[in-house]
Amino acid sequence: MDYRLRVDRRARHVRLRITPRGELVVTVPPGFSEADLGPILARRADWVQQVRARQRRHQAAAPETGGARPRRVLLAAIEEAWEVNYAPVQARTLQALPGRRLLRVDARAGDAELGAALRRWLQARAKAVLPPWLARVSEETGLVFHSVGVRGQRSRWGSCSARGHISLNRNLLFLPADTVRYLLVHELCHTRHLDHSPAFWQEVARHQADWRQQEGVLREAGRRLPLWCHAP
Repeated sequence: MDYRLRVDRRARHVRLRITPRGELVVTVPPGFSEADLGPILARRADWVQQVRARQRRHQAAAPETGGARPRRVLLAAIEEAWEVNYAPVQARTLQALPGRRLLRVDARAGDAELGAALRRWLQARAKAVLPPWLARVSEETGLVFHSVGVRGQRSRWGSCSARGHISLNRNLLFLPADTVRYLLVHELCHTRHLDHSPAFWQEVARHQADWRQQEGVLREAGRRLPLWCHAP
């Protein structure tokens, strides 16, 4: 079984993860012998096949939006639907026409070049939308943050540092608006409670009554992101 090995000094045991592109990533603690992975991979072989099959079914079910060369980009969080037009483009790989909600893409670009251009556009769109949204929720809740950044995290929707810096995942734009608001509340609550203690969840519940439901949406949402939004 092909896999990519990753050593993490914080890891206490072996972890297996399937990336959105179907790659198996094996995380091990320092000093773990790769020779001992054989039995572990054998036990998890069925799980790996099931996850990859589910990914293929999702991509096949949503060919216009879920693949590497989309025909439409749906940003559910802000209720925007962008059409993608493939044609020879001289100036750049991707040109955004906001008034027409159109992305004009150079048809000659390969999948990797196209994906990078789409991610740059998504990054810019998220930077325009998410920080002001966080500021509004901060004002509504009275939870104060120090600064905010937007990135393309691989495995987190957001994070908050001890200094009150909140980092948000640009892929939040693909999620329902209620779920995005919950994530913003979640990270803002970390400005008062850095852990996930009972006091933290009580603070979350004060500002988002349906937080349990939204946690469930977040757990499943990563599986439904379009293929192009993940870097190889």
